[in-house]
Amino acid sequence: MIIGDHDVNSISLKYLYERFKQLQSEGIFGEDIIKSVTIGDIFEVEAKAQDYPLLHVATESVAVDTGRMVYNFQLILMDLVSKDESNEEDVLSDTLDTMKEIFGLLKNRNYTFNAASSPQPEDFLNMVRLQDSISCEPFTERFDNEVAGWTANIQIEVMFDFATDNCLT
Repeated sequence: MIIGDHDVNSISLKYLYERFKQLQSEGIFGEDIIKSVTIGDIFEVEAKAQDYPLLHVATESVAVDTGRMVYNFQLILMDLVSKDESNEEDVLSDTLDTMKEIFGLLKNRNYTFNAASSPQPEDFLNMVRLQDSISCEPFTERFDNEVAGWTANIQIEVMFDFATDNCLT
């Protein structure tokens, strides 16, 4: 069940994108943990990729139901691997640790995103729910660049009221 501020009836897709972007822009993890965040089609990752480690967010679908919306995202976290692949195990370990940190931030009731960059309801983290069980799948040599990392499909559930168009943007 989602407990929320009844003045805001839904969290918009744009708002969630801003939260993902802040993972890099605010340096939440430190300067070198996530250097780039891209959003969009998975086939655009290589075109946009400049700085690694990179988090890519792809919107898979949105399910709208009475009282709730469920956003389905694919998160892809990747970093460069040496040509000789000598650091591949380190890259896989580090990117998995960072992925777990991202999940923690989305579930952490005490963390607040930078309200200056976009408005935030006082009770944002009580208005959203990340599913309890998340599977992560490792990849190596998946893209043209020599990268390795993890893919996770997540669901973020938010309140939604058909009776109003009062969305936080």
